[in-house]
Amino acid sequence: MEENGGDDQLYIPQVTDNQKPKIGMKFSSLEEAYSFYNQYAREAGFSVRINNSKKNKMTNEVVWKKFVCFKEGHTDQMRWNKHAKGDQRIRERARGEVRTGCKSNISLVKEQTGSIWVVTNFIEDYNHPLSTPSKVHLLRSHRNISTTKKELIQQFSEANMSTCQPMQLLEIEYDGPERVGCTENDIENFEKELRDEQKDIDVETLIEFFASEKEKNSTFFFDYEMDSDNRFSKCFWADHVSRRAYSVFGDVVVFDTTYNTNKYGLIFALFVGVNHHHQTTVFGCGFLSDEKTESFVWLFKKFIEALPKGPPNMIITDHDPAMTKVIAQVFPQTVHRYYLWHILNKFSDKLHPMTFQNYYQSMMNVIINSTTVDEFEKSWEEVIKCANLEKNDWLLLMYELRHKWVPVYFGHVFCAGMSSSQRFESSHSFFKRYVSNKNSLIDFITRFNRALRHQRHSELVADHIDMNEHPEIKTNWPMETQMVKLYTKKKWMEFQSEMSESHGYYVQQASIGVELMVYHVMNFQSCSSSKPRVLTHDKEKDYISCSCKKFEFEGIPCRHMLAYFRINQVFHLPDKYILKRWTRNAKAGAMYALWKQNFIDDPERFLTSRHSKLSYKVSVLIDDASLTDEGTNFLNEQFDCIYNKIQEMNISRTCGNGSQRKNSMDEAPNIIDPSSVRTKGCGKRLKSSKGKSISKSRLCRGCGHRGMSHDKRNCPILQQGSIINHHNSDGDTSKEDLASIAGSNNMCEDE
Repeated sequence: MEENGGDDQLYIPQVTDNQKPKIGMKFSSLEEAYSFYNQYAREAGFSVRINNSKKNKMTNEVVWKKFVCFKEGHTDQMRWNKHAKGDQRIRERARGEVRTGCKSNISLVKEQTGSIWVVTNFIEDYNHPLSTPSKVHLLRSHRNISTTKKELIQQFSEANMSTCQPMQLLEIEYDGPERVGCTENDIENFEKELRDEQKDIDVETLIEFFASEKEKNSTFFFDYEMDSDNRFSKCFWADHVSRRAYSVFGDVVVFDTTYNTNKYGLIFALFVGVNHHHQTTVFGCGFLSDEKTESFVWLFKKFIEALPKGPPNMIITDHDPAMTKVIAQVFPQTVHRYYLWHILNKFSDKLHPMTFQNYYQSMMNVIINSTTVDEFEKSWEEVIKCANLEKNDWLLLMYELRHKWVPVYFGHVFCAGMSSSQRFESSHSFFKRYVSNKNSLIDFITRFNRALRHQRHSELVADHIDMNEHPEIKTNWPMETQMVKLYTKKKWMEFQSEMSESHGYYVQQASIGVELMVYHVMNFQSCSSSKPRVLTHDKEKDYISCSCKKFEFEGIPCRHMLAYFRINQVFHLPDKYILKRWTRNAKAGAMYALWKQNFIDDPERFLTSRHSKLSYKVSVLIDDASLTDEGTNFLNEQFDCIYNKIQEMNISRTCGNGSQRKNSMDEAPNIIDPSSVRTKGCGKRLKSSKGKSISKSRLCRGCGHRGMSHDKRNCPILQQGSIINHHNSDGDTSKEDLASIAGSNNMCEDE
C-alpha cells in the first residue's frame, strides 16, 4: 500500500504471521535473529538498533540481547550538553529530534548449552507513524553498502569521481534510488571511513602493496628509505612493463619532479620517454620528501639499479642546480639538457616588459634558427648589445649554460624528437585527471596505476592499427613502398611528409674533396632569399649528413637527404638511416624471457567481473519469472535457499581471509607516515592589504608598472612615440606558440 501526498499516519503495514517474531522462536545465532527482526521491521515500516546486553560473569559471554525500535527512548540533553563550559555557546544540531519513547522491542536469551538463541519477549507497541514501502529504504537499519558496492565505490573513487556520480550510476544499475540500498550520505561516510583507516598506516599499506606486486611478478622492483625518526622519506618503483620499455626506448629520458599530488606534499618524481609511436611511456616513479642532492642521488642510483640497459644517452630536466650536479655525478656519460620551453618562458619574467616586447622575438630567432655555434654566439652578442642587456645576471647565467638548452649545441645528439617540455606538459594534464593532492599514498598509487593502464592501452591500440591498417602511398617511389611496411603509422606520416616536401628541392654540388663531397640543397621557390642546407657525403663511411640535423636529432631522414637520394636514384633507404626504435618491430625480441609475467591469480581483481556476469543472468531470470505468480513464488523460494547457502560460504571465506590479513599486517614494517613537506614554490609571501590590492591591479605590458586604470592602451610611456614603435600585438608569445617554435621540425625549415 503506497501513500498519497504523505499520509504516513494512515499507513497500516501488511505483515504476515510468518514474518513476525514469536516468543519461543529459536535462532542459531544473534546475527540470524537480528536479520529476521530487521526484515520484520522493514515490512512493518520502522528501523532497528541494538539496545542492551548482559554477560555471564563467569565466562564473560553475552547471554541476553535486546533489539529495539530506532525511536526508543529520549535524547539525553544533559549528556549532549556536558561538553559545554560556562557561557560557551552550545552547537545546535542540524538533525531534528528522532526518539519518541517507542516501546517496540524483542529480547533473546542464549540457551545454557549450545549456541541457540530463544525469543523471550516481543512487544509491538508503536507510538509513531510507520514508514510506507516507498520510504522504508531511507531508514537506518535498512541501508547497507554491500561488499560489491564498496568495491565499485572504491573503483569509482580511483577514477576521480565525485560522490554523486557513483550514486547516479548505482541508481541506473538498480533502476531507481530506492533499490540501491544506501544513500549518497552513506557513500560519503564510507569514503570518510576509508580515509580514516589509512591514518598512521598509509606507508605500511603502501609497502605491503609493493610487496604483494613483487610476489605476483618477480620482475617488479621497489625500494624505500626512512629517516632517522623511522619516518618514510623516499621510495622508487618500476613494474615489468616499465623495465622492458626502458630496455627498448630508454635512449632518451625526461625527468620531472613537479607532481605534488598527495596529501603529504611528497614530491612525485617521474621518468618518462617515448615509444615507437611517439607516445609517452613511463620508465619508473618515485616519492621524495625533499629536493636535496642526496635525495636525487639515491633516486637516480635506484633508477639505474632497476633498469637493465644502463644510463640513458640523454636526460632532459628542468633548470635546477642540485639536479645538474647529481646528473653529472651519477650519469657522467649522459648528455644533460634543460627544457627549452621552460627557459624561453622565463624571459618575460626576467626582462623588463618594454625590453621583452622589443627584443624577445629577435632573441628567440637567434636561439632557434642558428645553424652553427659561431653563428649563434655572434648573433647573440649583437642582440644582447642592441638591447643593452650586457649586465643582466640571469642572461649571463643562461649564456654560461647555453650548451644545455640552445639547440645548436646538441642538435647532433639524438633526442627522439623531444625538443621542449611539451612532452611533459601533456603528461601533467593527463595524470592530473586521475590524481589529486587529497590522496593518501596508497590511493595515489592506485589511481596512478589506473592512469598507467589507460596510457599503455593507447600503445596497444596503436599496435593494433599498425597490424591491421595500411597507410596510403602517394608515389611509386620504391622507398615509399619500403618504409610504409617498416615505420609505425606515426613515424610513417612524418617520413611521408618529408618525402613529399623533398620534391620542392634541388641539389647542387658545392665542392669535391678526397674524403668529403659537399652539396647545397635549395628550395625552388626561395632559392635566392634563403640559405641553402649543406649535405656532406663521407666517402669512406658512405654516410650522408645534413646541416639541419633532423636525422641526428629525431631519427627520421630529412627532406634534404631524401632529395639527394631521389636525384642519385637511391631507390631503397639504407639500413643505416633506419632506426629500429621507430619501426613496428621495435619491441621484437626485447628480453621476453626476463619479462615473462608470473602473475599469481588474485580473486579480488575479478570481483567486479563476477558481479557483472551474475547481475546479467539474474536480471534475465527475474524478467522471465515475474511474468507469472507461479514463477515469482518459485524464484523467491529458491532465492532464500541460495542466499542461506552463499552466506555459509562467505562466512567461512571471511574467517580465512581475516587471519591472512592479520598475519600480513603483523609482518609489515613499522614505518611512520611522512610529515607534510614544503617544496620549492609551494609557499607565497604574505602581503599587506595594500599589496593585495596592487597584485589585483593590471600589469602594463608597456612600462611594467601596475595600476587600477593603467594598461598598455593608455600607458603614458608608450604614448611617447619616440620610445618604442607600435605593433599590432604586444609581442607576448603564448605557450602553444613557444612549443611549436621550439619544435624540432623548425630545424628543417629554410631561412
